[in-house]
Amino acid sequence: MKAAALTGSRAMEIVELPDAEPAAGEVRLRVGYCGICGSDMHEYESAQPFRAMGLLQPVMGHEFSGWVVAVGDGVRDVRVGQLVVGNPGPGCGTCTYCRAGRENLCREGSLGGTGYTKPGAYAEYVTITERAAVVLPEDADAREAALTEPFAVARHALIQGGYRPGELLVIAGAGPIGLLTVIAARSMCGERIVVSEPLAGRRAAAVEVGASHVVEPGELVQTVYGLSEGVGAEISVDASGLPVGIASCVDATARGGRVVLAGVGDQPFPLDITRSIINELTYVAVLGYSRQEFIDAAMLIAERKVDVSAVISEVVSVEGTPDAFARLSGGRSELRKVLVTGDPQMGTDGHRILNRR
Repeated sequence: MKAAALTGSRAMEIVELPDAEPAAGEVRLRVGYCGICGSDMHEYESAQPFRAMGLLQPVMGHEFSGWVVAVGDGVRDVRVGQLVVGNPGPGCGTCTYCRAGRENLCREGSLGGTGYTKPGAYAEYVTITERAAVVLPEDADAREAALTEPFAVARHALIQGGYRPGELLVIAGAGPIGLLTVIAARSMCGERIVVSEPLAGRRAAAVEVGASHVVEPGELVQTVYGLSEGVGAEISVDASGLPVGIASCVDATARGGRVVLAGVGDQPFPLDITRSIINELTYVAVLGYSRQEFIDAAMLIAERKVDVSAVISEVVSVEGTPDAFARLSGGRSELRKVLVTGDPQMGTDGHRILNRR
């Protein structure tokens, strides 16, 4: 089968991999769609990618949907032909964290999952455990289902931050996670949502998905204070991973408020301890999602209770993955989510092309 492999810094190649049968307890999928994630872009742009150093296998891709083509011995609840979305890190199921429903903190899971220690879905096929497979309704949209993973990340950020309807919410950054955080907040009956974003294209996207106010970063604090009688926002979410984004969240958050750190970055942030104490700010760092949160996110999308279609920019083939990464690296700021499709019978609308000639 064909797969896109990271072979070095900003170097990706199409390779042929064995098309192995699933082992006991495993499920083999024909990849429908797989989203290109910001964390994959970080590694692609790294001067020394872990994969090129041999610390991880070379095929990335952890935001995916697909159809079951084979099941291993012992698989009971997943059948050939079903559309599923894959949880890249469902946890071991037996450790202290998994038993508490916090699979995102599972020690086994922290070592990596699909797209990390196991071959990912920038490929025609991918193999996952039955525990990782979430079966979707027959009429679910495979294209939108591929956004389950980042949507689960966005929902988890709000849940961990204790977001409540009626609160003034600030989101720094209108990339895919920022946009999905807006959608998640709307699904939780949120109405007052202020998004800060420096790029015009992404500001337009934030309006499209339902933000009530969208501003340039320099206008954020004044706008938030104007909406809150000078108090500030009860909760802010940094979806940028940049020090300037985190700082803007701190500036816009009310005394006694919560600052949620959802963006992943590699630059240090100088925390003002005295100011944080005086304002009694709560900082909430978030990682991934629980297994149940992933299932909930999948069903919200599959049952069309949320519409994530506006977050998708384009769809490319497996062979087009190296070019997509190069373009995203060169100017990804104006793009939203790019999907890789592993099935030549898939259309860009998320459904199989049954009569393709």
